[in-house]
Amino acid sequence: MSIKKRFGKAFTRRGIMRVELSELCIAAAVIFLSSCSERPVFREEILSPQIKQPAVRVRLLETKEGQTISSDGSFLIKCLSRDGWRSTYHAAAEMLVKSNQGALTLSEKTQGKLETDLKRVSFLPRQNNDRILLNGRPYRGALEVIPGDEDGWLLVLNLIHVDEYLKGVVPAEMGKLTGQELEALKAQAVAARTYSLSRLGQYAERGYDLEATVADQVYKGAKGEDPLASRAVDLTRGEVLISEGKLISAYYHANSGGMTEHVEKVWDLPKESYLVPTEDESFCSWSENYAWQERWTKETLERNLRTFLRASTGLPEGEFGNLLDLQIAGRSPSGRVDVLKVTTDTGTYRIRGDRIRWALRRGSRSESILPSTCFELAMERDEVGDIRQVKARGRGNGHGVGMCQIGAIGMARKGYAYQDILARYYSDTQMIKCY
Repeated sequence: MSIKKRFGKAFTRRGIMRVELSELCIAAAVIFLSSCSERPVFREEILSPQIKQPAVRVRLLETKEGQTISSDGSFLIKCLSRDGWRSTYHAAAEMLVKSNQGALTLSEKTQGKLETDLKRVSFLPRQNNDRILLNGRPYRGALEVIPGDEDGWLLVLNLIHVDEYLKGVVPAEMGKLTGQELEALKAQAVAARTYSLSRLGQYAERGYDLEATVADQVYKGAKGEDPLASRAVDLTRGEVLISEGKLISAYYHANSGGMTEHVEKVWDLPKESYLVPTEDESFCSWSENYAWQERWTKETLERNLRTFLRASTGLPEGEFGNLLDLQIAGRSPSGRVDVLKVTTDTGTYRIRGDRIRWALRRGSRSESILPSTCFELAMERDEVGDIRQVKARGRGNGHGVGMCQIGAIGMARKGYAYQDILARYYSDTQMIKCY
């Protein structure tokens, strides 16, 4: 039985079945959901599920490609046009969102366009246990699509309660651990929660809070969840770290190489009393990412350095010249390279802090940055003194600020509680429960 025949008050708008609200609207939704081949049903108004607070907006991707959005149940679609017109739909079939000339187009994949000239489309699950799927990958919370900064691009955001978000972050950051390492997962949950809430609004001009990559925290959605990591999130619900009454910047990294670092030595940021060096070699030296080696040919090194200097300083084409020398010109208290001096036949360049990793990159894989700045250099020259190749031996993986994730696992294995782990890596802080 069609909706139009059942209620008699339906009329068509842009080829969509639109039904005026009445006491029978719930029944209409039931009839629609029983036949997923029908087009999404328009509703003028409807009570939408609320995303619990505190919530974060996470950028999942930015692309020119159309995106397929569906659900493992039924879902709501809320549209906002560029002229302020609002509409809401019930749906159960796959939907397609594309960007065109700074606006979005919403289509039902098999039956054509539903809406055009949109500035935002939101997809919300009907039931708490339902997941919204982006190109088949499930996510908790809601998905939101907005136009990108450039014509033809779109952004897909995940609006989600922070603890549900953390369930897709903690296992992505820590890997699959055992019950013996639960305290490390709990420490990671507290650090990641603190980091997330301290970053609310950091990309406000673009409409989101966090990236789903190492730019903030690696996030893999519901598909990346792990029961033990989810338990760690639940057991630490609402717990965050503060200093002087404010959420701390809870940075963390893979492996310190035996000693963490002052934040101001790594980035152009002010000193923080809780982000200072701490020795943890006995907790992190067991891991395979504790020590590393790298080798560059002169040509590879010149290419990497030239590319970095062009991007970071605007170095003109052809001005880098011939690489003559590479020297460690300064070290931080933790032993990391603080200043790298690059000498060519056209000038001298000094690269500081974590930028060194981006400048040198891997010799074996130039698409990857150097594991850490804790290294020694050895230069091999030919018979006339020209550089032939450069070798590095180093320790650690990551920027070295805040919690060492491998160190946290090592501490958990030795019986330390998550409070002990956090106190070691974030000194001069206090843990509170904020919700």
